[in-house]
Amino acid sequence: MKTFLNIVTVLCSVGLLAGVLPANQAEMAQSADAFVNSVGVDVHLHYTNTPYGDFPSVERALKDLGVRHIRDGLAGTVINSYFDRLNDLGRMGIKGIFVTNPGESDSVLVSFPSRVPDSFEGYESPNEYDVGHGPDWPETLNGFLDRFHEAVKSDPATSAYPIIGPSLTQPGSFPKMAASAPFFDYANLHNYMGGRNPGTSGWGGGGYGSIHWNLNLAKQAWPDKPIITTETGYLTNVNKPQGIPEEVAGKYLPRLLLEQWQHGIQRTYIYQLLDFGDQTKSNDVSFGLLHSDFSPKPAYTAIQNIIRLLGDPGPPFPTKKLEYSLTGDVANVDHVLFEKRDGSFYLALWVEKSSYDVDGKKPIAVPPQNVTVATEKPMALHLHSVEEDGSMHTTAVGTQETTPLNLTDRVSILELR
Repeated sequence: MKTFLNIVTVLCSVGLLAGVLPANQAEMAQSADAFVNSVGVDVHLHYTNTPYGDFPSVERALKDLGVRHIRDGLAGTVINSYFDRLNDLGRMGIKGIFVTNPGESDSVLVSFPSRVPDSFEGYESPNEYDVGHGPDWPETLNGFLDRFHEAVKSDPATSAYPIIGPSLTQPGSFPKMAASAPFFDYANLHNYMGGRNPGTSGWGGGGYGSIHWNLNLAKQAWPDKPIITTETGYLTNVNKPQGIPEEVAGKYLPRLLLEQWQHGIQRTYIYQLLDFGDQTKSNDVSFGLLHSDFSPKPAYTAIQNIIRLLGDPGPPFPTKKLEYSLTGDVANVDHVLFEKRDGSFYLALWVEKSSYDVDGKKPIAVPPQNVTVATEKPMALHLHSVEEDGSMHTTAVGTQETTPLNLTDRVSILELR
């Protein structure tokens, strides 16, 4: 399948991003399934000496999670099982983007999609190449992107596939890659939150580290490119400098997906599906949504339940407006309004505050906030609340026009019919 992104880009005003909706305001909903389709996860199927080598468990975990997109490496390997496993996932509806490297030949780049025809949906430029490749890395990377683009786009078999731009780790690297804009279709961000809450205003000068700050880096280098994030996530080893508890990541990761969507980032890949299982040999062993024994962390369960609730596969459809208001203690309350094909609305709400002091390694209590949702006419309401373990509790609210809610730093979704 060569159609890569069929997503409605979210355009929110400053007021909507702040979560404040004035009385009698009609808000245009976004497609619930388009949001679901914006969620991806990183995997390492060629790391056979890690838990990823247990492919039946990986396959089951991806299917149960409900994601439709994965990210892995474009490996010129002779191990056919790697290609077979990717094709198995593709036939389940889980498609992949694949990271390249400057050492790959044109023939490998062009032939790879034919090795994984059931899975392949896009190329990605080299991963974080501004680290560990010497002072001449910009020349090497720019030269590769030119060759890479020419090889892929000049071949009729691969020309329709999109190319995602390079991921970079340093602010000063972006201007050095500005000239590469003609060689890819989507800009790329690896915008990790450093253990802070997704809506953080940053923890350095000029909003350093915030989503807005990261977006500006990409937009200044490649102003006309739509943006996706091929890596973001949270360490859940609290002994690491940026590590946070699993229960906090369970609050943050669903919110991170929603915050990214609010900011117009067209797809967000969470790094990563699985912990590697060895706390001594790698700095990123605890980024997984699952432990190395495949037991779920709260974030896995929370995202799984949100995907199940909002999933609504099918062709694009024209969404409608909902006239409603949010009043009460709305400071730091963020929201996104979704709609399904049957006309039902889903209003995601949460308190966007920090739940953990990552520097002091201490929890931060976030008091509940009382908010009232009022609609133009009585509607049948159900409240879906994410719990501490990631499970989702559903309450039938009734048919009414005015609904008081007690919002927390975990996502709640109000269903309106």
